[in-house]
Amino acid sequence: MTRQAARIAILGTRGIPARYGGFETFAEELSTRLAERGHAVTVYCRERYPEPQYRGVSLVYLPTWRHKYFDTIVHTFLSTLYLMAHRPDVALYCNGANAIFTALPRLAGVPTALNVDGLERKRKKWNALAKAWYASSEWLATFCASVVVTDARSIARYYLERYG
Repeated sequence: MTRQAARIAILGTRGIPARYGGFETFAEELSTRLAERGHAVTVYCRERYPEPQYRGVSLVYLPTWRHKYFDTIVHTFLSTLYLMAHRPDVALYCNGANAIFTALPRLAGVPTALNVDGLERKRKKWNALAKAWYASSEWLATFCASVVVTDARSIARYYLERYG
């Protein structure tokens, strides 16, 4: 039996090729490997790359509000609206702060996965409002997304113990 290629969207990062951090590296490695297997992968990007594709992955550039506290959520919100008009088979959201945005595609029948990474609400770099957003997003992640994933056993254990 042959598998049909899936249309996969990856949102919530700065984009690929990776130039910044962990989620970008993850998005690049995953998207290019899925594309090599024949899937149609789209990564929603903030940072410009001179080509419309990178190693077989389609790149969609959308605007954002360049601000420490709003960059990710504004871009992911706009990416979600775009995604709804270009329905993928599945959407992978990176960054727990984006939990709220997984609800709309899921309600429209698009399975959503949310990759959470660490306990951002405890980091000193965030002000009280950002910490509250991250705390709310932890809780929202448990029911807005179809599934929550992480690459850290300690984070998986945290979510299981705290939220079941």
